[in-house]
Amino acid sequence: MKSKKIFVGCLSVTILSLASVTGFAANIENIKPIDDVGQIKNIMPIHADLNAKAQSYFNSFTGEVKEIRDLENRKAIMVENKDGSLANIIISEDTYIVDDEKIEVGVTITGFYKANAPMIMIYPPQYNAEVVVVNNEEINMKVDEFDKDLISADHSLKLNISDDTKVITQDGKDFKGDLKNRKLVVFYDVSTRSIPAQTTPKKITVLFEKAVTLPEQISTMDIIVNNQKIEAPTPYTNDQGIVMVPVATISKALGYEVTWNEESQSIMIGKGISLTIGKDQYMYMKTAPIELGNAPTLVDGRTYVPLSFFKKVVRMNNAYILESQIRIDNEEIME
Repeated sequence: MKSKKIFVGCLSVTILSLASVTGFAANIENIKPIDDVGQIKNIMPIHADLNAKAQSYFNSFTGEVKEIRDLENRKAIMVENKDGSLANIIISEDTYIVDDEKIEVGVTITGFYKANAPMIMIYPPQYNAEVVVVNNEEINMKVDEFDKDLISADHSLKLNISDDTKVITQDGKDFKGDLKNRKLVVFYDVSTRSIPAQTTPKKITVLFEKAVTLPEQISTMDIIVNNQKIEAPTPYTNDQGIVMVPVATISKALGYEVTWNEESQSIMIGKGISLTIGKDQYMYMKTAPIELGNAPTLVDGRTYVPLSFFKKVVRMNNAYILESQIRIDNEEIME
């Protein structure tokens, strides 16, 4: 079967921490102190209500390398943290190793993995690393997904880009594109004490997006909502390779009331989710607008949204394609 590729956010990241933690700015023992906040000019504190559910896109585990084992197309790095806890950091050919540093027994590394990735229930725990860094005590680092305002997913850091900020891809090439809504590895010296903290980075590495192969014949797929096949308008793939699905039919199958406003060309789903035709701004309750990279569209009088809408906006556990089905449900998280 022919296939078509769409791009989704690649797992990636780098942050220096001492234990299994979410992706806050790195604060390792003996790290260079931040004294000269005056180096950052004209910074105003940010006063924003923090979302209690705000979470870094990545989790991490830091420890000293105790053993390195070769697996098929992978390496298993056994590490031990300061508390004596062990973990296996799995490194594949797709893992980004910052600055191509050598990993050997005795060095301290941090492995970063997707925060909501399913975990195998074994001991010691096993983490499939998207990014690995050999710890450097001379620099502050932050690895996370940054939104349209360049604020990290956990709302702990905002980036102010200057002409002196070096921006590259993970293979070392200059990056000239937009940094919004991307996964970034950020290197910086100082930050403010505002919430979120602000910094002018010295260097930013833009993590590659991973191509995911999808079947070409999206239009023939069944839509399965909470393990039940539903009758729905035909899904399709747009010019950017994004799978678009009928929002009203699926939302009703999930138990939501759906209201259409002809004058504003907008839809209200339940009491707190809304969207407007042609605007890549999806509203969830009273949080900031969510951008998915594609606006809702009207096709033959039906409103279509990216499949990711049901995971990122409606907050379902799963919205994915499996073989010949489009599946949306709250079962165990699938990747």
